[in-house]
Amino acid sequence: MNQHERDQRAAKALELHLAGASYAAITKSLGFASKSGAHRAVQAALAAGRSATAPAVPVAPDETVQVGLARLDALLGALWAKARRGDVAAVDRVLKIEERRVALLSLSAQTASAVPAADGLDELKARRDRKRDGR
Repeated sequence: MNQHERDQRAAKALELHLAGASYAAITKSLGFASKSGAHRAVQAALAAGRSATAPAVPVAPDETVQVGLARLDALLGALWAKARRGDVAAVDRVLKIEERRVALLSLSAQTASAVPAADGLDELKARRDRKRDGR
């Protein structure tokens, strides 16, 4: 299998994953040797931003965010032409998708920055204990 064929299979694996297929189902459907092969293909497609229906996915800190963004991209791609033609319902959905994207990226950024430094952990525990004791 050449690189182009591997890329196409990875894009198909990502599409199936975005649609909610399990790695076992992707393995069976696309002929991967194991579930880990299907997982690696999905990861490669996410990292490369390859998807048959979605534009490039920005690299996010974890797979959940990446998959969420890719799903939103696929939905946006399906609605974009209708929204550009003035379909009010499609415009509303596009705006909601964009709101969801902002929320997902904000949550991802908050999670990444909310991890306290090890030296501040004792202070956080002390504050928690003071709140419990009503001080």
